Amino acid sequence: MKLQMIIENARMSARSIAGNAVRSGLTGLGVMIGVAAVIALVALGNGAQKAVEANLQALGANLLIVYSGEPRGTALVRTNTANIRPTLTATDLEMIQALPADLVLAAAPASTATGQLKFENRNVSATVTGTTSAYPDIRNYVPVHGTFFTEVDLESRARVVAIGMQVYRDLFPAGMDPLGQTIRINGISFRVTAVMEEKGSLAQDNSVLIPVTTFQRSISGASGYQLINIQAASAEVMNQVQATIEQELLRLHRLPSMEVADFYIANQMDLLATVQGVAGTFTILLGSIAAISLVVGGIGIMNIMLVSVTERTREIGVRMALGARGRDIMFQFLTEAVILSVGGGAVGVAIGLGTTWFAREVARTAAVATLESVLLAFGFSVFTGLFFGGYPAWRASRLNPIEALRYE
Repeated sequence: MKLQMIIENARMSARSIAGNAVRSGLTGLGVMIGVAAVIALVALGNGAQKAVEANLQALGANLLIVYSGEPRGTALVRTNTANIRPTLTATDLEMIQALPADLVLAAAPASTATGQLKFENRNVSATVTGTTSAYPDIRNYVPVHGTFFTEVDLESRARVVAIGMQVYRDLFPAGMDPLGQTIRINGISFRVTAVMEEKGSLAQDNSVLIPVTTFQRSISGASGYQLINIQAASAEVMNQVQATIEQELLRLHRLPSMEVADFYIANQMDLLATVQGVAGTFTILLGSIAAISLVVGGIGIMNIMLVSVTERTREIGVRMALGARGRDIMFQFLTEAVILSVGGGAVGVAIGLGTTWFAREVARTAAVATLESVLLAFGFSVFTGLFFGGYPAWRASRLNPIEALRYE
């Protein structure tokens, strides 16, 4: 088909659409809503996935956690570890720390208990965690004011403490520098050396960190660890590290298999894969629901085009009498359907991207629009015009010229 004929068909289609502006606008509305819904809902699904992934990464890079006790699902972080009986020992920690640097970069034990904190006339309840100087790097949880305790503090069982941001707000007057101040934890005096960064997590912000040796002597009275945090050398070796540690801990604990193990290893990559799978399914579900609107919009296009064919039967007959072929008639009506769907799709893309921006910048909701989702939604709108406009166009091309001229 010549370019001149294509241009002329487009002009005729545009005039026909403009002549029924309200009806054409309502017809394209279904496609517009469908495209906007697909882009916005997929963006929300992608945003939720990215937010969860970011939260997991905030816990630490390439993180594995060995927990004392029997396996309790695949959760990377247990909200209640204070009641876990410590089964991990200093020997277990030394074994993990002795693994090659191409497998393990660092390891830090941790044990927790609920403590009552007091400064002057203020009292708060917080989680007290005993750990080592490697903890901030492994768990990506660093001081924003002051310095974390050192190996010297560990060896000397120093009574020093790094406090979470929420503890700082609750325990000290606004604007007061807490460094060097003495607080009491369960009646025992500790000197504040650091304020930790705010994580937005109550479990971390409402906690304090002290040397694990001090924790064992002054808080728990137990020599074991409730858990051991491990930073693997890379994501690729995490499964290998997990298998190696499981094997070595079974040997050290003289246990035959993981079925009777008194420890459990949570793998960040396993949890991440699960989250990605669930989020991906959720995103597809949202996109599929929104795509129904596109199908409904396509049915609307077919309905209007069938009405248009009926209304313009005499016009079709005149064109055929003047030499227009069936394929010319079909192409004209197909062009109208595509213009309606493309126009609605373009407006829908703008609305979808605008909604995504509003959700992210104004409503502060995680939303990430991708080029793939935009192209998919717009491409589907074009396909909708071709598919649902095809039958009315074919029907118009099959009209008998003589009967079309007689049509009233």
